[in-house]
Amino acid sequence: MPRPHLMRRTPPRAGSSRHAGGRAAGAGTAVLIAAAMAVTAPGTPARAAAVSTTSAAVLTTRAAVSTTRAAVSTAPCGGAAVTAGDADLAARLDTRMTMKMRGYLDGYRVTCARAVVAAVRARGLPREAAVIAVTTAIVESGVRNIDREVDHDSLGVFQQRATWGTAAQRLDVAWATGAFLDKMLRKYPDGSWRSAVVGEVCQRVQVSKYPERYQPQAADARLIVEELWPVPGLTPAQVIARALTWNPGTVKRVPYSQVKRYGGYRADGSGYAAMALRLGGPGPDSRGLVSARYSTRVAVAALRPGDLVIRATGPATGRQVIIFERWADARHTSYWAYQQRRGYGTDHRRLSDGISPAAGFLAYRPHAVR
Repeated sequence: MPRPHLMRRTPPRAGSSRHAGGRAAGAGTAVLIAAAMAVTAPGTPARAAAVSTTSAAVLTTRAAVSTTRAAVSTAPCGGAAVTAGDADLAARLDTRMTMKMRGYLDGYRVTCARAVVAAVRARGLPREAAVIAVTTAIVESGVRNIDREVDHDSLGVFQQRATWGTAAQRLDVAWATGAFLDKMLRKYPDGSWRSAVVGEVCQRVQVSKYPERYQPQAADARLIVEELWPVPGLTPAQVIARALTWNPGTVKRVPYSQVKRYGGYRADGSGYAAMALRLGGPGPDSRGLVSARYSTRVAVAALRPGDLVIRATGPATGRQVIIFERWADARHTSYWAYQQRRGYGTDHRRLSDGISPAAGFLAYRPHAVR
């Protein structure tokens, strides 16, 4: 898969509209082939020679990649320096990346992504616009503010050509993001971009020779944006209201599944809770929900609406997540709750799980609830 340092695109064709988004195909292919052929010893049988040539080409490519990565010059993405918090966030996110950014996300790239997200929010656009912009930045620059014209006259996080603006403008992440959004809004009037596929929107703005490269990065971009997009805390009433959207206890309830998704969330207990808490799909599993990142342990007697009762130990088939609604009696011997129940789906029923610690259920207060 392409890595962040590979930014190969074709130049604009004569008479096309690719003056802004076109890229040059990377040079060096002939050099790699020649280098590979040079290490094949004379007299080697044809098949062995082919294997040797292929192996040498791979090694040479890796060497070229390493050199390119080291040679890329970047500018800061904002006024603040990279902090330890940025590095920590990058380390946590990197393990969740699945495509191009996996193994490459660092504190600097986090600052660049944050600057893009901030520019989207400053325009009053929703989070999905930031997902589109960050997806584009992943493909174009590996989310780096590249300040040298290593690919024709392209600069910045979006690798915008000189026709977009001055060098200073393109290296100003806020300006560059604004220019990207301006073109997106022109191409998709009346908010039609909201219902379009992320990769298609990226391509229509950038006009790349490789349109297929954008969509595979969208899921990772979404994870990055979800971490960087400030979300105000939900009230307990809002958590319960969101839980009701899966129609608990009715014929319209969401069927239980650890594989299928509903509205972007896993249709199991933890996915249901993540949806109610607006954590972003597909949602952390039960073990993630009990981590310090998402919640704090509380006494069962202190449960309030929107809290969770979770059994996070044992095999996946035995773990459960319950959304607490209210106590069912004054003695606190049972409570009403919402749950994505195995074999049934979304349910609203009276439970006593967690009242006795023997069953392994513990109470947690989500950080997302204020």
